[in-house]
Amino acid sequence: MLEPFFQWMNDLAVSKAIGESIWIYPLVQAIHLLFLALFAGALLIVDLRLMGFGMREQPVARIARDARPWLIVGFLGLVVTGMPQLMQNAMREYFSDFFWLKMYFIPIALIFTFTIRQKVSLADESRFTPLVGKLVGVTSILLWIGGVAIPARLIGLFT
Repeated sequence: MLEPFFQWMNDLAVSKAIGESIWIYPLVQAIHLLFLALFAGALLIVDLRLMGFGMREQPVARIARDARPWLIVGFLGLVVTGMPQLMQNAMREYFSDFFWLKMYFIPIALIFTFTIRQKVSLADESRFTPLVGKLVGVTSILLWIGGVAIPARLIGLFT
């Protein structure tokens, strides 16, 4: 169903230019990795705090509020730099099970992050038991690393 769209994207002049350039694709990948570090750092600092590790003198809500802009900028940067990478390899991505696994998990992880995780991390710490925080932190890490990051890496390795 989406194959014609991916073929169109793959055949665009800009897609060909990205793939044929000695500088564009590596530069986009490098910037993508910078945004990945920003996003992962903002995500993990809150998730680890929810799980009871590190920065215990700070309330979870404060860490979550401080990390939120970095999380959003990191994710938007990943989307912006991910698009040229997708365009350059559109047909390869289309036929990759790892690509589709990643695409299915991104909305699930986003919904979880901006609903349940946000509610727990911004709430007064007496409102939820430490077990709830731990479960939310572990679930967040599993969604983003297991559902998104690992399949993303496997695209490049096995596709």
